Amino acid sequence: MMESERKIESSNKRELTKSNNRSLIIASGVNVFVEKGVAEATVRDIIRSTGLASGTFYNYFKSKEEVLVAIFDDFASEIGENIRSNEYAVPKDFESFLRIKISTFLNYINNKPEIYLIMSNNHNLVTNFSINTPQIILEIDYLKEEVIEGIKEGVFPKIDVDLFALVTRPVVDSLAQEMILQKKLSVEECTERCVNFLLNGFLGSK
Repeated sequence: MMESERKIESSNKRELTKSNNRSLIIASGVNVFVEKGVAEATVRDIIRSTGLASGTFYNYFKSKEEVLVAIFDDFASEIGENIRSNEYAVPKDFESFLRIKISTFLNYINNKPEIYLIMSNNHNLVTNFSINTPQIILEIDYLKEEVIEGIKEGVFPKIDVDLFALVTRPVVDSLAQEMILQKKLSVEECTERCVNFLLNGFLGSK
């Protein structure tokens, strides 16, 4: 093996190690925050179950709060990719668009409910993070761009896109928490309630 190839291989291994270590810390953070709450959790709690040295934590995060932000960011990114990769996500009208986006989102979080357990158990502490993390803002921007494009193409009605983004998230979040925490609603029931509420609000129909 040539020296240049060895350097590339070594660099790739380091990057893989960094990625794996970060993922281990985040996964541990999810478990610890669900179990203890963010306020009671410590960096030591988070690092303990990873098998990593204590000092390794600070190579990736400055505090447990940064882990919390990373959890929300990664979650938002995964959900966004899941929604955008939906092969059936070619809406014919605004109602279809809402139904596809909301049902895909709810199905995803129904299989990974940890994020809502963290939000419910640490509501006051995580509110700013859940609204303002960079990836969540980016995913909301993606959603707005799709609505704007649908309006330009004449497929969607002319609505206030900023208001739509502002209203949609808390509506979906609220019903998602009811589905996850109280287990009173199915994914289908949550989807219907969300879609009907938003259609009533923006189109005055249904």
